[in-house]
Amino acid sequence: MNVKQILIFTFMFLTVGAVHAQDYELVWSDEFDTNTLGTNWNVEVTDAPYNNELEAYTSCPDNVAIADGNLVLTARRESYGSRSFTSGRVNSLHMVSFTHGKIEARIKLPHLANGLWPAFWMMGEDFDTVNWPKCGEIDIMEMGMKNAINANTTDNTVAGTIHWGESIAKHQQFSSGDKTVSQNLTDGYHIFTCEWDDDYLKFYIDNDATPYFTATIKKGFSRSAYFHKPYFLIFNLAVGGDFTGITHPDDITALPQDGSEAKMLIDYVRIYQKKGRHNVSTGIREVRQKTSANNDAWYNITGQRVTSDSRGLLIHQGKKIIRQIQ
Repeated sequence: MNVKQILIFTFMFLTVGAVHAQDYELVWSDEFDTNTLGTNWNVEVTDAPYNNELEAYTSCPDNVAIADGNLVLTARRESYGSRSFTSGRVNSLHMVSFTHGKIEARIKLPHLANGLWPAFWMMGEDFDTVNWPKCGEIDIMEMGMKNAINANTTDNTVAGTIHWGESIAKHQQFSSGDKTVSQNLTDGYHIFTCEWDDDYLKFYIDNDATPYFTATIKKGFSRSAYFHKPYFLIFNLAVGGDFTGITHPDDITALPQDGSEAKMLIDYVRIYQKKGRHNVSTGIREVRQKTSANNDAWYNITGQRVTSDSRGLLIHQGKKIIRQIQ
């Protein structure tokens, strides 16, 4: 048993009483001790991100990797097509989703300076059929917002937000605003938690007794229909964009020169649910099809042919990923 495994076991042993006291029990986790890219996580690939962000998201191991017991997302100032930055973003769409419970992630954030926008969030599993914002969105942690930059408090200001609506034209949102906390959230690992039940969404830092975000989602409220269904997970490290108020590469002081890097480390993500209400969905939606030309042909969920080398490496087709199981 390695050091991290011992620490995980000790942590779970010490916290199991608290978890069970709330009638929760651990039902799924990714400790990032093995490579779960392609089994738990899609690696997003795009040079046209939303929100006027300045990076290209790539599948390069320099931007997305699992190393030393962490999921590592690295933002870098480098030319990439028409972009001045690269970075990483992963999601668990059609791989891991759940409804209600408690989800927490232990994250080490980089010093944000001006321009970095880390986020830990979720969207409805029906995203690819109903689109945004009808799928719903739960932003558990976002940092690097414009107001914090102006106040020089980027490293200890956090926001939680939910989004919903039948269409973009009818988009609605509710936010905690910019919550400045006493601790520096870039000085080491910190735990970000979302508690989600029939009535409320509540977000916490480091198991604090007081949430930094609370939203009512009781049935009967107009927004409740968007927040009682399966959601998938997302981690990303954006550069610039609307949230930061920075849309020009020269203004990104967090990555001052070519080759500058910033890393977001996720030590683990864990889902707890109440006894008798376990509903985590897992599994890769892969399709295997035998042909006369190739007895081991694989297709992704959109029907596109993909190939794999003998080691079963990840193959990227736009935003879709498939992993050949050996």
